Amino acid sequence: MFWNEQFESRSRGFSVLVLLLALLPLKGFAQQAIPDAVLDIFEEKCAVRGCHTGSSAPKGLDLTEEYAFSSLVNVPSHDNSRLMRVKPQDPVNSYLMLKITDSPLIRGARMPKRGKPLSQQEIATIETWIKSLQPGTRVQAPPPEYVEAFPGLSLSTLPTTETLERGVFSYRIAHRWRGKVDEGFANLFGLDFGAHMFTQLAFPVTNDVTVAVGRSATNATFEFSGKWRFLREKTDGSMPISAAIHAGVDWATRKEIADPNNPNRRLSRTDGERFAWFAQLVLSKKVHERVSLLLVPGILANGNVNLLDEDPIFTLGFGGKIMLFRGFSIFVEGVPILSGDDGANPVGGPRLENGKAVINDAFTIGFERKVGGHVFHVYVTNSLGLATGQYMSGANFDFADGDFRLGFNIYRSLRLPF
Repeated sequence: MFWNEQFESRSRGFSVLVLLLALLPLKGFAQQAIPDAVLDIFEEKCAVRGCHTGSSAPKGLDLTEEYAFSSLVNVPSHDNSRLMRVKPQDPVNSYLMLKITDSPLIRGARMPKRGKPLSQQEIATIETWIKSLQPGTRVQAPPPEYVEAFPGLSLSTLPTTETLERGVFSYRIAHRWRGKVDEGFANLFGLDFGAHMFTQLAFPVTNDVTVAVGRSATNATFEFSGKWRFLREKTDGSMPISAAIHAGVDWATRKEIADPNNPNRRLSRTDGERFAWFAQLVLSKKVHERVSLLLVPGILANGNVNLLDEDPIFTLGFGGKIMLFRGFSIFVEGVPILSGDDGANPVGGPRLENGKAVINDAFTIGFERKVGGHVFHVYVTNSLGLATGQYMSGANFDFADGDFRLGFNIYRSLRLPF
């Protein structure tokens, strides 16, 4: 018993000594990094998947080793701008300390939100570190390693090279109104004619692989897709572009779809004619601090559920955006059909011109707004299609004649609950 007590006493003393040795050298000069004892707490409790890590970290508070110091020290709190997240030598007025001790002065929940609260020893370790900091200490965040050409998983419809980071998922809702904007105020600029809607959930498999499932009201179409980013543009220019493969299938599940072979018969829900297969190569490049470009060649097979053995549709999608000011951009998107338009069937049906069916290429122009975990698109377009096979099949309005409709996208990124 005596030896056990001696051993435990010496162990505690040794632990305190190690902590002091880790922090003592920081007294003599301005710190440029967080001590291992503190960083271990952040990495175990805070900088975990889907929380304070990566570009989607809440309120920009990235607590990974590379960014924690620049995110915390002498940085005003988003919740209370009168307080610094960490104020050197003043833990009492450091918002981080208020959050981890569940002070009544905080907004929102205690940190960390998941798992058990920090132990008294862990809180004391962080407090000791704050006391050791020199006044006026400030470190610039290192430049990001990778370029973000576009903030969302798509523009209005065309996929971008962006994927989801592990630990988060994305919900998208999109609307396109059926009526034309030139219907005027009497029909609320086309809004009175109802909307075509698309909803989608996307999940990361890895940081470079995202899978998604969505549903369009047209023909009760389900879309199952995946995106693999195999090249990622770097800020140092060593990798000049980002590239990804986007592929999947659209499954038209509406019961009342006639068999093209026999109009008196309905297609079974698992009939091969109901499945439209697509593949796209997605290339993006940030050519200027404010300008990004997108190129998306693609192929669509069996895109017309009402026609047998139609030729595949080849498209050459393109897009670009110009940032007008921080978080607010104007963008354009087009999906020209290179071949296969004879068998195309755009949502809403082909446009009739002098009694002849005409397929127009899809074209969109609009505004993009990124704020927090949201990406918003508000635009005008000549296409009603939102699922991949739908917009690759063309449009039913002629944009050049001033015929277009209103539409919007909302992307919301959320942390997974596990």
